[in-house]
Amino acid sequence: MVSNPQSPIFIDGEPLLWVEPLRHEGVRNVTPKHLLNTNGSSVFNKREVQHESGTEKKVASVLKARPGVVEMRSQWKTVEYRDQDGVVHKHTLDYCVRDVNGRWEAVAVKQEKKKAEVEAVFEGMLPEYRDRFHKLTIMTEQDVPWWLVRNADSILFYRELHDDYHVDTLLDELQQRGTTMVCFYQMYTPGIDRPSRTTAIWRLIDLGHLKPGPGLINELTWFTVEI
Repeated sequence: MVSNPQSPIFIDGEPLLWVEPLRHEGVRNVTPKHLLNTNGSSVFNKREVQHESGTEKKVASVLKARPGVVEMRSQWKTVEYRDQDGVVHKHTLDYCVRDVNGRWEAVAVKQEKKKAEVEAVFEGMLPEYRDRFHKLTIMTEQDVPWWLVRNADSILFYRELHDDYHVDTLLDELQQRGTTMVCFYQMYTPGIDRPSRTTAIWRLIDLGHLKPGPGLINELTWFTVEI
């Protein structure tokens, strides 16, 4: 039985900090993971998110790390579309993403060489389905280079670990400096332990106060400061 993520589980009267995530509740489930595939799942905001290819896994990381994303569902909706001959077909969306404003984005993941197949689905989507989404997006392996996925995974990792006190401390320091550009290593301060400061830096990246250029983020990365 799936537990309610809003209600902690109690063992001997003590609350258990971890609670079982809600299942993805898609129209279908991906096949089980084995040595010959990259199927699997992750958790975002207490909800299971499934993937059935390496590219889908990478896309999921990038989507979850986007600012303002509050909900992500996998294999959740099936839409209908009309092909060039007028025949109606069905297509299951890989991901549906909701932002803080309540707008839904439909995301289809496909190999670059097969991108035209999904373009035809979106172009022929029946109005009653198209109207449900603010945006339709196709993502391929070219949209998720290795460095972008690494950055996204780091954002998600430090998002879970951050402490607001250390984040506010760093934010105050940047405001006092009054600089518009800063390098990653320049934000380390004597007297503040390195792990806490690293976590705070990544949290400010996540919040959009530190904006890097394209490429893998490391200790030599320069950021535009926006406070």
